[in-house]
Amino acid sequence: MNSSVNPAHAEQRRKNRVTIPEHPQILDAHSDKVLGELVNLSSDGLMAVSPAGIASGTVYQMRIPLIQDGDRVEILVGAESLWCDDANGSGSYWTGFQIIDISSEHQDILDSVVGNGA
Repeated sequence: MNSSVNPAHAEQRRKNRVTIPEHPQILDAHSDKVLGELVNLSSDGLMAVSPAGIASGTVYQMRIPLIQDGDRVEILVGAESLWCDDANGSGSYWTGFQIIDISSEHQDILDSVVGNGA
């Protein structure tokens, strides 16, 4: 098995995704529990890496810190896990999420970060 993400998941991507080099921690907005680290992001989804698998269909309210125009910002999103794969026996898991709830203000920030801004 190689280190790439499952090709079937890659085909499901409809939007441009950007790698987030800082890999900021994604927090559960209700418990402040770390859900994982942000790997990449699009205007309607994200991929995280975490030490535990996250079952498909799990919904979280997430706090995600980002860098926008050199400033630290935080967005709040509702996201549902679509898939989870073992990261090649490394003890980590890749999880793909679809954003299902986001304010228009935070969507504008997200679009700016991923390069889809007007």
